[in-house]
Amino acid sequence: MRLFNALILALIAAVLGTAAFIIVLPVDLAQRFIWAGLLFPLLWPLLIFLSYWPRRPLTPVLVCSGLSLVSVGVLILG
Repeated sequence: MRLFNALILALIAAVLGTAAFIIVLPVDLAQRFIWAGLLFPLLWPLLIFLSYWPRRPLTPVLVCSGLSLVSVGVLILG
């Protein structure tokens, strides 16, 4: 479960989170892409690290899934 979360769910959550961040940020489009370019390389390793840190293997799966669902909600409503 942890390997699946680190390889698949963390990548999906990072991509969707970065896309939602681009929509939510209230600055110019060029600055949004700069911030997204800085956010993605930080967010993805952070989520991979989060996959192995907790003792329960289900907690990181719920965090990545929740982040993905919130990001999809922002993308649809934004």
